[in-house]
Amino acid sequence: MWEILVQEIDLTSANIIKSLLEENGIEVLIKPGSFDPVIFGQGGFVQILVTKSDLERARQIVKEALENEENTSL
Repeated sequence: MWEILVQEIDLTSANIIKSLLEENGIEVLIKPGSFDPVIFGQGGFVQILVTKSDLERARQIVKEALENEENTSL
């Protein structure tokens, strides 16, 4: 069963998160969000999905990555 990790995110950011999670052994699906990229151009928004069993681990990996990014930009 797939669960939504991130609801609405741009495709570029989604691919970065996807790579990070896959490096940690987590299978990821990216699917279109609520906006049609054809209408809005530039890719629209997508959802990032992971399996239910990996959801908490994926959340922790993303949280740690964001914290590390904040710490290195100070």
